[in-house]
Amino acid sequence: MPPTIEELQQQLDRLHTILASNQRFWLTGMMMGNFIHDLNNPLTSVNGNVELLQINPIMADPKIKKRIDTINNGVKRLSEKLRELQLFTKTTSSETLININDLVKEAVHVAGYLPKPNKLPITLNLDSKLLTFTGNAYKLAQALLMIIDNALDSIIYITNPEISVSTSQDLAGKILIKITNNGSMISKELEEKIFEPFFSTKTNALGMGLTVAREMILSNLGTLTFTSNETQTEFIITLPVK
Repeated sequence: MPPTIEELQQQLDRLHTILASNQRFWLTGMMMGNFIHDLNNPLTSVNGNVELLQINPIMADPKIKKRIDTINNGVKRLSEKLRELQLFTKTTSSETLININDLVKEAVHVAGYLPKPNKLPITLNLDSKLLTFTGNAYKLAQALLMIIDNALDSIIYITNPEISVSTSQDLAGKILIKITNNGSMISKELEEKIFEPFFSTKTNALGMGLTVAREMILSNLGTLTFTSNETQTEFIITLPVK
């Protein structure tokens, strides 16, 4: 039975609400990118002046040295956090050599800032070898964060939630990034729809996260697949040998 006009209007109203919400998130991301760029300049100035102070004779005073060192450590921590966030707010089409383990660690760190009712720890199982890939770091980082976000949502309300991210390399040299969680099994009915635009099992969700994530991975000539059973669901990013 086709939907009624009233039902179609309700769906349209819901879509408008979701689009408005996502537009606010997009604008916030744009403003954050500009904020990070503007903040980097004074931080560079502060860091330069601190380095000059560290070679100044006044550093012979242990009290002054302690205060200068505290400022220096604070500036370094802030600069590092801004560098991590910048990867997830800027847009670029250029390709660079990516350290995959570093990219995964940054994505997991940034995932800690996602607005979730509970802060769930993410276990890292990184390959001991140096894994590098030439591609678009921005798109790959965004895709990874979207998949982690989806995984976090799937385990928020279960007992003893678990999520892990691992990296490895198969015998053919392809790089594998696996995001695993012990949330609900993806049913056979949903398997064919999981990457469809606007499909979501969550209330007030646009349903574009996994769709966009897969497109960003495809633009890096990679693939995004998943397996799901009663004990765990695993999304697998496969990056080709270049």
